[in-house]
Amino acid sequence: MKTGIISFLFFLFLIFQANSKKIIIADISENKINIDVGFKGASLLFFGVIDEEGDVVVSVTGPRKSIKVRKKKKVMGVWINSTSQIFYDVPAYYYVASTRPLKELRAEDILQINQVGINNIRFEGAEEKENLKRKNWIEGIINNMIKSKRYFPEEGMIELLDKRLFKTELNFSAELLDGEYLVDTLLLKDGKVLAARRSFINVSKSGYGEKIYKMAMDNSLSYGLIAVFFAMFFGFIVHEAMRRFSA
Repeated sequence: MKTGIISFLFFLFLIFQANSKKIIIADISENKINIDVGFKGASLLFFGVIDEEGDVVVSVTGPRKSIKVRKKKKVMGVWINSTSQIFYDVPAYYYVASTRPLKELRAEDILQINQVGINNIRFEGAEEKENLKRKNWIEGIINNMIKSKRYFPEEGMIELLDKRLFKTELNFSAELLDGEYLVDTLLLKDGKVLAARRSFINVSKSGYGEKIYKMAMDNSLSYGLIAVFFAMFFGFIVHEAMRRFSA
């Protein structure tokens, strides 16, 4: 497997030398992930070639969603929802890998503009709030995403071969949402972007999971009635089993 990958990378390098206008080529071993009932995550090989020395940074951004965040307040010993805010364009997934730690690249402005790094992700919403309060809301979203394994706080490593060929693994947890995922590749040097490339990964449900999801979306009433029926049916079965066992 590794021999085949290296051979393919070398082939890309030869093509690259023949066309000097392109200074970065990148590809993914698979551009589609199917989510079924037993899905436990996925790992895809990401590889490419550059024609000038520099640092390669790859970020994976999931489909952007609207999220309503609620703040809890303790009243008479009971925690209740007090205030809420809606944030837009919140990535449902985020992962980044680089040849060196981001803090060593000395390209803070470039990373911020391109939203590379968890702390550089931009959310829309609650602009009318004070900066400190808005920052607390955003930190809460990020922390929840990390806990749910949709954001990765640790950066992955990109391996450089002969200072021209690069490869890394893009890791996806079992908490994937379906949709289109953006894979952005940057070639950085001396705090500047030398080249950029965007790839796509399509994540979709398959098998029984897809059928159940479509039914829930297209026929919500029927889905609800069937769910209630099965809940009552299995509840009855369990009740009868326990009653006979006790008798």
